[in-house]
Amino acid sequence: MITFGRAAAVVSHAAIANNIGVVRKMVGPSVRVMAVVKANGYGHGIHEVSRAAVDAGANWLGVATVTEGIFLRRWNIMVPILVLSPAFEEEFENIILNDLSSTIFSLETAKLMSDVARYLERDAKIHIKIDTGMNRVGYTGDAAAIAAEIVEISKLPGITVEGIYSHFAASDANIEFTQAQFARFMHIITALEDFGLHIPIKHISNSGGILGYPECNMNMVRSGVLTYGLAPSSTVKGAQEMAQMGFVPALTLKSRVAHIKPIKAGETVGYSRNYTAPRDMLVASVPIGYGDGLSRQLSNSGQVLINGVFCDIIGNVCMDQFMVDATEASAKRRDEVIIIGESGNARIWAEDVAARQKSINYEVATAISERVARFYV
Repeated sequence: MITFGRAAAVVSHAAIANNIGVVRKMVGPSVRVMAVVKANGYGHGIHEVSRAAVDAGANWLGVATVTEGIFLRRWNIMVPILVLSPAFEEEFENIILNDLSSTIFSLETAKLMSDVARYLERDAKIHIKIDTGMNRVGYTGDAAAIAAEIVEISKLPGITVEGIYSHFAASDANIEFTQAQFARFMHIITALEDFGLHIPIKHISNSGGILGYPECNMNMVRSGVLTYGLAPSSTVKGAQEMAQMGFVPALTLKSRVAHIKPIKAGETVGYSRNYTAPRDMLVASVPIGYGDGLSRQLSNSGQVLINGVFCDIIGNVCMDQFMVDATEASAKRRDEVIIIGESGNARIWAEDVAARQKSINYEVATAISERVARFYV
């Protein structure tokens, strides 16, 4: 039994371990699994998620920033860690000293990294990024020219090219484009091998790729939202299908009823008075709001669970509170309010919340602010 104050994000170690296990079973023992733990473990807590994932067999961890990688090293997490976003030269020393792998996609940047590595008398481990259609970062253009430049990078002193990767843009939705991206990536790999350069680790599959394109696994996959039991498609149907495959949502977001107030038909609720009661009702005030990461898009749109009953959010979500119609829930002060998770026989998926706030489950999870206490079970 967890004792909490105004709000709690409860994260299951067992669910994280289970989800890594399901991914491992899907890809087989010969394929490395990278658990992506950026953005504070997708809002779940980077340290605890990383520990659970590594204990469950994740071979690598993926972060977005150098600071995230250093944080994990200070917690004595020593598996390989790839910084997925581009770093700046001011960060190169910390990358090398903390034995992080970095993402590189230009000869100029690689030369700067080489200079720092030589100064430190250490090797810099890098993964080459290829842009196959995301149009974000990475090499684009003629395959032979790209391969020739990567060969130059591989010859720089202090540089170890340990990996090469790309990123699917629509693996949850567009088969033809995903297959075209994989073909472009393989074209680069072939060009490199024609030059005699064989890069040890090759990866392109994200969570959507793992679910839908086993032929693209190569020798490492990146488990992002799958690690947390979230659906790459960010739909309730997708979440239900994932549950059938054995994935388990790791996060429960909850608060509690702080106050019950009876109001009459015709009274208004909340800022801007944009909700008018159509009947006499019981209004429950819940002490969590957009300052905690709940979107104001849930105003007059979202639902929560109280005593297993769906209750509508009414009025504008406030910074620190929101109100619900709790008439049918027999609610009383201190009753649990489930924002994401299960109550009785009912469930609210993160994907439900995402749909109601016109967003995606990634944003719902990562938006949960630091002032919401995390509990690990």
